[in-house]
Order: sequence, then C-alpha cells, then structure tokens
Amino acid sequence: MGQFIGRWIDGSGGLPAAGGSRRCLDKPQPDCEPKWLGHYSASTERTHGDRPRHDGIHAMSGGHADIVLTNGRIWTGIHGSPDESPSSIAVKHGTVAAVGDDALAGHWTGVNTRVVDLDGRRAVPGLIDSHIHAVRAGASYLDELDWTEVTSLRDALETLRAAARTRPAGTWIPVLGGWHPSQFRDEPRMPTREELDATCPDHPAFVHPLYGHEDHGVLNSRALAELGWTGQCADPDGGTLGRADDGSPDGRLAGVAAYQHVMRAALQPGPERAAESTTAFFARLAALGLTGVIDAGGLGMTPEKYHALRAIWRRGALPIRVRTNVGATSRGNEPAEVAAWQEMLDPAFGDDLLAVLGIGEVLHFGCHDWEGMVPFEIDDAAHGQLVSILEAAARGRWPVTIHAILDSSISRVLDAMERVAQTVPIGGLRWSICHSECIGSANLRRVKDLGIALALQGRVAQKARVCASRWGEQVMSHAPPLGDIVELGIPFGAGTDATRGASYNPWRSLWWFVTGKSVDDGPRRAERHRLDRATALDAYTRGSAWLSFEEGRRGVLEPGYQADVAVLSDDYFAMAEDDIPALASDLTLVAGRVVHRSAAFESVPLQRHPGRPAPDGELAPGVPAAGSPSGATLATTA
Repeated sequence: MGQFIGRWIDGSGGLPAAGGSRRCLDKPQPDCEPKWLGHYSASTERTHGDRPRHDGIHAMSGGHADIVLTNGRIWTGIHGSPDESPSSIAVKHGTVAAVGDDALAGHWTGVNTRVVDLDGRRAVPGLIDSHIHAVRAGASYLDELDWTEVTSLRDALETLRAAARTRPAGTWIPVLGGWHPSQFRDEPRMPTREELDATCPDHPAFVHPLYGHEDHGVLNSRALAELGWTGQCADPDGGTLGRADDGSPDGRLAGVAAYQHVMRAALQPGPERAAESTTAFFARLAALGLTGVIDAGGLGMTPEKYHALRAIWRRGALPIRVRTNVGATSRGNEPAEVAAWQEMLDPAFGDDLLAVLGIGEVLHFGCHDWEGMVPFEIDDAAHGQLVSILEAAARGRWPVTIHAILDSSISRVLDAMERVAQTVPIGGLRWSICHSECIGSANLRRVKDLGIALALQGRVAQKARVCASRWGEQVMSHAPPLGDIVELGIPFGAGTDATRGASYNPWRSLWWFVTGKSVDDGPRRAERHRLDRATALDAYTRGSAWLSFEEGRRGVLEPGYQADVAVLSDDYFAMAEDDIPALASDLTLVAGRVVHRSAAFESVPLQRHPGRPAPDGELAPGVPAAGSPSGATLATTA
C-alpha cells in the first residue's frame, strides 16, 4: 500500500481558509443573522487563525467511510491546481472525511464501504445555481418540450410532431423559454404558425424563446381558437397579436403579460402531476452536476406554488438542496405580500435539504426593470415603498436579493439600501443585486462599501446581439464587469436565471463566464472581464454558497465540508472551451448519497434522502412510492 498523502477531518494536513472576501462564518458575528441551519452551532469553533476546526467529529478518523471515490482527478475548490489534484475522497455521514491519493481507499475502506473507481474522471464540488426559477419550472417540466439544447429548426419541429403522436388530441404542447432561434444552425429563425399547424394540427401549441423586448411567441391555429383570438379580436391585456393583412391574428404574440394568459391556459398541472414533474426536473439538474439551487421566486409564485416542492421533500424524492427566496407576486400590493411572507416564515426555516433563504427577487414591480430592454424609471412613490420593504427586511434580519439590470435602476436600488443602512446594519445579511449586467464603476464601489454581493448569470449568452442593440457595444464589452468585480473583492455567485429567461444548463453559463462569447455571435465581452476556469467554477460553487451563509460548509471538497460532488463526463479544465456547454455529470452525490448516475456507473445504486412524514401520516400527495415505475423517480440516464 502506498503512502497516504492527504487531509483528514481532524485538521491534520491543514484546511485552507475560505479566503478572499468570502468569510467563513463559523462563529456568530455581531451584524450577521440569520444563523443559517446551525452553521453557527456551538459544536463548531474557530481555531488556528481563520481555519475552521470541526469538533465532535474526531471519531470519524478512526472509522470507515460510507463511500470512497478513487482513481479520479479531484478539484477540491481551494487546494492546489487542477494539474496537482488529489485522486481519492472518502465520505462519512454526509461529509468529506478525507481527500488524498489512492492509498486513502485502503485506510477508509471497511466491510460496508462502497468503493467507486472514477477511472480517471474529473470530480468537482457540486454546482450551485445562485439564481434560478426552478420551483416554478419544475411544476410543469414534464408537460413542456425542452428546446434548450436543440440545434436545428428541423429537429425542433420534429419534437412537436413526436409529442403530438403521444399526447391526447386537444392537449397543449408548449415550449416556453430557455432557448433562442439563433441556436438553430440550419435556419436561425422562429417557426411559423403554418409550420406549427403542420406538425400538430390537433393540439394547441405555443413556442416562445427567451424573455426580451425583441422576442415573440408563436401560436398555431388550434391555440388561437382555444384562446378566442380569432377574426378581428382585440389584443390581450398586456400584449400584442401579430396581424395578417386582413387584420386577423397571424400567430405571433408579444408581451410578458400576454404570455401569462397562455401559461394559465396551457399549464395547470394537478398536485400529483406537479410533484411528479418537479421530481423529474430536479433529477435533470442533478444529471448536469447541480447539487443545489437558490430559487429566485418570481412572477406568480404564491404560497400554493410551493406545495409540490414540499411534497417531494417530505417523501425523500428531492435529490438536491434548495434554498428559496419569496417575494411580491402582484402589482400594487407588494408591501402587504412581502409582509405576509415574513409573518408566515422565518429566514433559515427548514433543514439541510430544503430551507427558506430570504426575500426576492421581486420586492416591488415599480422598481423591477424587467429585461432592461427599454428605458425604465423608478418613481418616488415606488422607491419609497421599496425603502420601507427593505427596512422591514433588515429589522427582521432577512437576506434580500433584488432584480436590477440597468445602471440607473441599480443606482436607485443602492440609494434605498444606503438609506436603510443609515439606521439598520445590513452588512452581514448577505444582501445581493441579481443580474447587474449594466452596472457601472461608481455603483460597483457603492456595492463594495455596503458589503453586499452580486448574483450573476449567463443570461445574455443567448441574445448578445439584441442586448447590444439596446445597451450599446461599449456596455456589452463589460456586461457585467467581471474583472472589476474580482479586483474589488465583491462576493458573487454564478447562475442561469433559467428557465424562461435562459437555459438551465450551468455549463453554458460557465462557457459564457470563461469565453465571453454568445450563441448568436454577438459582441464578445472584453478579455479583462472573462474569468479563468477555476474562478468561474468557484463562483458556481463556493461563491453561490456564500449567498446562503454556507461557504464554510458547501462548495469545497475538503474535510468537514458537505459531500456534494459532481463527477464530470469530461475534464472541464482540459477540454476545448467551446465544448464546455456539452458537459454533464456521470455521477452526482449530495450529502454523500448518489442522486444521479450515468450508464458508466450503472452498478452504483441510487439513494434517496430521508423522508419526512406527511401531515396525515400517508405518502405526500403526488409522490410515487419507492419502486414506482413512474419516470419521476430519481433518474438513471445514459
């Protein structure tokens, strides 16, 4: 047996500090609440300067691991370079017990230890999407068609034809967001009403790409009839119908409000279907190497929209960690709606798998600049209400994330935060501004001075040309100014803003962070504002964990951290940069449990997380029992 070279959970070998501006908060700080899920518990104390020491776990060093991954290339996240990676990792009780060379396996392997040979594959900390509308998307995932990775119009139309063969006549076939016609290599355009009629004449169909001022959806004839949009009908509230020469609708539909009309008609899953679908969507995320998400709430996310998520969590069918933000859902009633959430919930309410994080991303619709594609002004009345909402959040020690894209909007949001900070400390609450593509240098310094963070996404990777036409190519060269953000030491987490406004594929976002390129060959971000691969991946792991107070527990594969691991289908650090979007996970672990496997690891059993009893003692509604043939069980994919 070779010499064991590595680091153990008892601290030997040295656990590096979290580093940079992202503090590892293992003890209460005067200005830092809420106390995240026991993260500040008395069993964890700080010793040796800034190095966390996890007491009460020393016995693990004398026992055996539950699972050992060996013969891999493990990027721990904060130790060494990708070329000098440990090859093995031992996991016990859901946390990393040791990392080191292959001799580690012999030390930690017992009769009941499962040893998995990674066959040289790259393993990284599980990805965490810092801003995704996953709960909303999950409820209808199985009833929508997914065009996020479809590369030709011909193939896209074929998916409609295939769905029409398997779904009962009259059933809606929607394709809603996450894609853009620029990704079609044969004909980079939207399908027409006539093409939709030819592929699914007996089914109402609606296809819509990303949100955006330039984007429009297309309905087929059956869908127009279902909605009553025929003849000389008026435009729907909040939208515009494209018209033929005779004034009748030609199938085109523009306007986010009108989009909601179609969604209400097309997507009304019952509780059973919503739970099944939510399980399938989160399994899909696990297959891409995601081990956690911060859900952004968003339009229409009223309390009942979380029932399916809680149902699958109770049954143990939720494969990855979810932190939820909740916010306003209707214009004109924002203060009361946010206050109602605060009365009903507490920050950090939940457990290690599912928990409430904070308020956001919509705090007030009068301060919400949508996609930033048209001029937007926050008036004094809306701004005053935003200040009141933020002040209540600060007094209640609530984390906040707020949407802002245009620099002018960001200025007004920062005005509100600075006003609140004059009377209530906010520095330890991990407040953030999400999106921030157009943020200027002056506002970056204000962000730094306030001690808040940014949640950044690869949203413009699919529509850089449109954004450039609205913001100008100079702004696009630093949208966002990643180099300045890193230089200033501003904490930031990475994500997608999926599923309507962007693809949910984290590797496409990482490709954008690294290359600055876009799918539509729009202006490329300046080299100064492109990240190296390690920094980008750190933002997608430890950076996102920072936003939920968990950077001392998640996002790193070092002893004492939670064993959330993605074993990749290719080496992220060595592959051609334009191949990064094709990455997936061959094996995904959350808390040391295998929640996804590809065919390469078909002998490794999938594992559910522990369930929680439903209120009536029965299975949670809509969740298949263990062993059910439903496709919503944790997926095994090739």
